Amino acid sequence: MSSRGATPGSYHRTGTQASLYQQISLGVRTKPRQSSVNREYLHNKLWKFFRLVRHAVRVCLIVRKYAIESLRDHREQLCNNSEILFDLSKFRRPVEETIGRNIRKILKSDPATRTEEEVRLAVVGLGQTISSFTEFPLQRQYALARIAILEEFERGRVILREGHRAEKFYLVVDGITDVYKLRENPITHTFSSRLVAALKKGSSFGEVALINAQRRTATVSCHTDVTMLAIEQEDFIKIFMANDRENEPDFITFLRQIPEFRGFPIDKIPHNNPNICQVVYYRIGTLMCKDSNEDEWIYVIRTGSCRVIKSLTQVTPKLKTRKRPEVIYDSFGTKRISQYSMEALGTFNKIRPVIKPGKCYTEIEQIRVKSVFGLVSVVFGRLKNALSVTLVSDGAECIRIRKSFFIKMTPEPLFDRLRREVRPYVTDEDLQKKLQREVDWTAYKHLLVQKIYNRNMKNNLATFDY
Repeated sequence: MSSRGATPGSYHRTGTQASLYQQISLGVRTKPRQSSVNREYLHNKLWKFFRLVRHAVRVCLIVRKYAIESLRDHREQLCNNSEILFDLSKFRRPVEETIGRNIRKILKSDPATRTEEEVRLAVVGLGQTISSFTEFPLQRQYALARIAILEEFERGRVILREGHRAEKFYLVVDGITDVYKLRENPITHTFSSRLVAALKKGSSFGEVALINAQRRTATVSCHTDVTMLAIEQEDFIKIFMANDRENEPDFITFLRQIPEFRGFPIDKIPHNNPNICQVVYYRIGTLMCKDSNEDEWIYVIRTGSCRVIKSLTQVTPKLKTRKRPEVIYDSFGTKRISQYSMEALGTFNKIRPVIKPGKCYTEIEQIRVKSVFGLVSVVFGRLKNALSVTLVSDGAECIRIRKSFFIKMTPEPLFDRLRREVRPYVTDEDLQKKLQREVDWTAYKHLLVQKIYNRNMKNNLATFDY
């Protein structure tokens, strides 16, 4: 039915038909737009993927080219090399775990009956099984092989006791020994033994008491069956503290070359008296001087080197990494702190538990041949804030001269010259400040690198985030 005033061919649409027509027409109009947007989105995705694949292919080609060139260079080097073209370490004789029967028989025999060939075999056998034995100079290795006695102890046997007189020097060949020290309980005033160390193959003990003519400072017992080389006190003094009683020894001639001893009456040094002057060899890691202010000896390095170490209080980084509270103003112009800043203020001013600081050790300097240690306390006396340091051997032979004898025999002009030339160490406070700065700087570098790394990772993720 046609409506009134309608043109021919037209018809009247109801409300439902009109709304349906609008929906269809709108849907038809919006479809081309959605398809164009999807097409552009897929095009961008494919283009990014293509660029990523292209970069990956380039990297693979570069790596392949580098691998081919390195392989070609390696082949040319092998062709031009006239030496052995295989790894010698694969054909070396493996290190033996223990000494052989022949070496045991030689070391258990009477030292007076050992021949030079047997001594040479003993040196070779001990050097192959005990790496620390090779730390001794070759001359002392032969001397030890001539007079050392191989002793065996069963498990649980006490080798030496704390407080007893020192009679022997021991070198562990096989097994494990435990070192105990007596500790006093401050409350009950009772003594109890406490395990402080475990000595394994290649370790030695007993030399400190022999060198300083003291009693044993610890008790050593066998944790397992132990085999050791034992050296008597007289033989130890001949090998490690040898002094020529007739002729002038070499170390006296060596002292004449030391600048600090120019003007000192070296001829008056009693080189045959070990209580005043002696030559001592210290193995690597041996504690030579525990407290430079309390020690009674001056050390002149003849061979090797030593380290001067100081014990400091361990510190923590002091960096202000938290944000300060942010001050804002409300509508009335009153200062306030935001809720987030209040939380930050609480974490910033949070009371931390007090932790007892530990100890750390720092190396102040390394002294080498012709260096003298111990003159600071001699020249300047006991200063009020004098730094107390420790001397540790890196495998050194030292000439020890007693400080009281040096002070007694040193003329006044030499004292004046030493006061101008010898420089004391810095104080404990300065070292603690330097340690704090070093710890702060290390922590700051770590935080800075971590911050840059996190920022770069975030940028990389944002770049590849499609």
